[in-house]
Amino acid sequence: MKNNAYTSIILSLLIMANVGMSPSWSFATEPTGISRLIQVSESSIKTGLPSSTRPLFTASELEAFLHELEGIPPEWNLYHDRPGDELGERIFTLNRARDEARNGHQLLRQHIAFFWSGFLRKYDIHHQGFRVAVGPVLTQTKWGIVRFKPVNLPNDMLAVPSKKLLKILQAKISQGKQIEITILYTGHLIPHESLMYTFSHDDTGLGMILPFVKIDEVQYLVK
Repeated sequence: MKNNAYTSIILSLLIMANVGMSPSWSFATEPTGISRLIQVSESSIKTGLPSSTRPLFTASELEAFLHELEGIPPEWNLYHDRPGDELGERIFTLNRARDEARNGHQLLRQHIAFFWSGFLRKYDIHHQGFRVAVGPVLTQTKWGIVRFKPVNLPNDMLAVPSKKLLKILQAKISQGKQIEITILYTGHLIPHESLMYTFSHDDTGLGMILPFVKIDEVQYLVK
């Protein structure tokens, strides 16, 4: 019964996308990495989200969310190790203080949506979909670089296109083209240690914020 209901929702999304309507995204209680690959415009992604889901796609949206949740950005230069410090002691202290301050905050119950990136890999005949290679999107903000961290990624990530779209994709792949897609994750920040403040491994002078999200839905989108 649950699978039939999920299939009906997906078919409705495909019909609306084909006729130019804005879909209303559906969200399962348990995440699955096998989902339809849907063609949508960038504008319809945001308008298709339920009103209860907050999009965190742009730098300005992230900055507003962090301001409500955290107050003010950290002064990153204060949290670099100093001679005589224990390794990571200062940034550890910042994280513990921020965790305590946001404990019980109402935004921890806010349903959020964010993007990761991906591209299509080998076609899986059994599931009639492409296996998906996924990776995070790094967004530069006034607070630092934001990199979302899903805590419960499904083992199998497969994007299932319609028969019409499959022919188009296979033709492009046969020409040696790599098909990039957008992955839409939704969920909630985990209740404890929801955010981690750290420094970039590539550039230790850059501050990073890692929101840890328990996801409840995965959608694959292609323009």
